[in-house]
Amino acid sequence: MVDLIGRPGKCERSPAGGEKFGQEFYTTTAEMAGMLRCLADEIEAGGRVEASTADWTLAASPREPLKLEVQYKPNPAKREIEFQIKLKENP
Repeated sequence: MVDLIGRPGKCERSPAGGEKFGQEFYTTTAEMAGMLRCLADEIEAGGRVEASTADWTLAASPREPLKLEVQYKPNPAKREIEFQIKLKENP
């Protein structure tokens, strides 16, 4: 299970509501690296991938192909690389 740590930020809805849900987290470099390592271990092991906080747990059993989206914003004042990992469950 990936324990999502760090300072919670913007939140859209509640995972308990059964609707689309989103939550941002602000972390240190070490916290982020640890979470990504844990996520990689769960993906590599196959089966169920879980992510949780003290308040909720979300899970999926992803199937290949997995999807990674990369976006780059080249603004010289505030460069940004965004990685979005999509783990989709197939019935």
